[in-house]
Amino acid sequence: MSAFKIFPSSEKGNVGMMLALAIVPIMLSVGVAVDMVQTNRTLTILQSAADAAALAAGSSGEKDEAKLYTMVKDYLKANGAEAALDVVDEVKAEFGKDDNVFAVTVRGKRKTSLMTIAGIDTMDLQARAEVKLGAEGYEVVLVLDNTASMGEGGRLPALKVAAKDLVNTLLQAKDIGAYVKLGVVPFSSYVNVGTSRRNEPWMSVPPDKHETKTACWNTYPDAKPINCKQVPEINDGVNTGKTVEQCDWNYGTPKEVCGTTTIDETWSGCAGSRAEPLDESIGSVSTPYQGLMNTTCGSEIVELTDSKPKLDTAIDGLVATGNTYIPAGLLWGWHMVDSSEPLKKAKSTGAMKAMGGTKAIVLMTDGQNTLAPYAPHHWGSLGAVDWAKGDAKTATLCQNIKADGVVVYTVSFMVTDSNALDLMASCASDPSKALTAHSGEELAEAFHDIGSSLMALRLSR
Repeated sequence: MSAFKIFPSSEKGNVGMMLALAIVPIMLSVGVAVDMVQTNRTLTILQSAADAAALAAGSSGEKDEAKLYTMVKDYLKANGAEAALDVVDEVKAEFGKDDNVFAVTVRGKRKTSLMTIAGIDTMDLQARAEVKLGAEGYEVVLVLDNTASMGEGGRLPALKVAAKDLVNTLLQAKDIGAYVKLGVVPFSSYVNVGTSRRNEPWMSVPPDKHETKTACWNTYPDAKPINCKQVPEINDGVNTGKTVEQCDWNYGTPKEVCGTTTIDETWSGCAGSRAEPLDESIGSVSTPYQGLMNTTCGSEIVELTDSKPKLDTAIDGLVATGNTYIPAGLLWGWHMVDSSEPLKKAKSTGAMKAMGGTKAIVLMTDGQNTLAPYAPHHWGSLGAVDWAKGDAKTATLCQNIKADGVVVYTVSFMVTDSNALDLMASCASDPSKALTAHSGEELAEAFHDIGSSLMALRLSR
């Protein structure tokens, strides 16, 4: 029988042999396809984790790579991607000062499945996210309520924590080349501009006085309290939850006495208001501010600086004293972000615009105005009538500051009065910049949100 006749009888076996030889590359092709799909899926998850870590770290100023690694893992856990956890073996942070870029790179390996047939057990993965600052510079002034009511309910300690966190966040922008200057204006009844500025041309302060002389005055030796009762204790408009005794007095017949008396007049840095409309504007100090003698007004202002120790020390030194007069804080905050006298450390508006920078005021208060504008002093003896005058002055200043190109953030801390809340909402540059906080934790979150907003981070890769 010829070979040609017997060949067809072997056809089935040959086909089987050919299929057997082809199955390996077919399986390898399928394995590559499967592994590539899984790898791309894992890479997408890692990229999202890198994006989230870059945005979170960029806005918080976190540099520690161990903490960034935790951020990435936390993101994977929160998004149900535990299967991707084993592939992460390095998280690296990079700061590019030349182009204001902060980057997070996540590297790792993924175990293959069918590709092991070809001896490929793992595939290298890398995800990189870059965030870029939305502005090239910042001048931000923290205008902080330091009134007596801030001494109640843990308010002041919570403010110190939140304010220092905001300072820390904003100063991190220096690490990637941004221009950053921050200032602090504590306010209560008045603002303390510092005794070192006594002889500035924009201040009018009489000499301190220590004088002993003979004088006569009335005393009331028969004075007696009457109609005494327990009433709620109100501290700068805030009910402390305690009660105090309130009495009328029967003073009786006055008795004149004479003797030697000492008159002491000292200036501790408190600046009174100028007469309207100068108490609503800046730019001219030909009419000076009057120094108020024998008046206390809390901690001294800190002009624009990028010194974290100086800013932290100032915030740690805040004290709760006096009543609320928000216009004083706003006006000196405005002075601080202005390049003209009396405070001249700010860049000009034109220079800030040229660099794409931002001037901003962060106003925090725990209540409504309880004092009113009676230049140079602020009084509040008429209650709601005077408070309304303080509110009107606040509203005018807010509008003038915003018209000057300054971004205004407001934080209402433990405020329950609806009028005060409305005033702060209208003072802010837009609704997203009017924040409220009812606890220390919420205050910290509000200040963190302000930091993120000012940093204006955006993904650039």
